[in-house]
Amino acid sequence: MEIFMPSLPHLELSPLTQTLMWASEDEEAVRGRSFFSEDGSGYSFKKLDISLCRFEHCRLCGCDFGGGLFTDVVFQSCDLSQISMREAYFKRCVFIDCRMSGAAMGGCGMSNLLFEDCLLSYANMNGGRLSRVIFRRGPMKDAVFTDAKLTEVELDECDISGGDFMHASLEGMDFTNCNISGALFDINRLRGVAFSPEQAVMLIRTLGIIVKE
Repeated sequence: MEIFMPSLPHLELSPLTQTLMWASEDEEAVRGRSFFSEDGSGYSFKKLDISLCRFEHCRLCGCDFGGGLFTDVVFQSCDLSQISMREAYFKRCVFIDCRMSGAAMGGCGMSNLLFEDCLLSYANMNGGRLSRVIFRRGPMKDAVFTDAKLTEVELDECDISGGDFMHASLEGMDFTNCNISGALFDINRLRGVAFSPEQAVMLIRTLGIIVKE
């Protein structure tokens, strides 16, 4: 699947915390900025409008970007552990080699996103609306997608063991090259979902059905 990727112009290198705090206080958009090797952990940057920006080697652990709007934004080699992005909307964004364990992204909207080589264990996307999103080579153990609507979402060599997909809309998804050990699925919502023969046997056994060879 191909997705629309962000196209960034020449960016102005800026101090991260100062820039985002000023934008938050003045209710102004953050546009055309580059943030490199900065630490803004623990701050609240709710409802920011961020576009055409790059965050590289930055630490934003525990920050609150709830309700924000992210358009054409790149996060590369950043530590976003325990970040809160609840009810945020992302369009044409890329996350590469980022630590996002425990990220709270419940109720978020996503369109044309790439997560590549990102640690997403215990991430929570409960109730999210994901369209044309690629998760590539990401450890996603115990991630939560309950009640999420997943449209044209691709999981490529991801470890989603222990994940929770109960009541999620999954039609058209392909889990065949993923580790789904211990993952929870709603058996009534698996129509049109692809699993390998081994995975299918695993799912059948979770229903208490005995498979004899």
